[in-house]
Amino acid sequence: MAMAVTLAELRAKYGRNWLVSDAVGGGWYAVRRHSLSREVLERGLSNVRCAATLAALAAGLTAETELEERLLRGGEALEQAASRH
Repeated sequence: MAMAVTLAELRAKYGRNWLVSDAVGGGWYAVRRHSLSREVLERGLSNVRCAATLAALAAGLTAETELEERLLRGGEALEQAASRH
């Protein structure tokens, strides 16, 4: 069972990077405050996340954050390896 999440909690946790709001037709969405490059989008990140519930949106934003962190760490590792050659 998904844990209950409030809009205030989502905004506190993700508000620096995402604008979180209710959708006109129902559900919720989050839009990045700064758009990502095409290259990063092609690696699986999104500029917009949508969900029927706040709990589902929270899960999507958590997954997005985890992927972003993995890509960032991977990019740093590649840069360090390249600088050694």
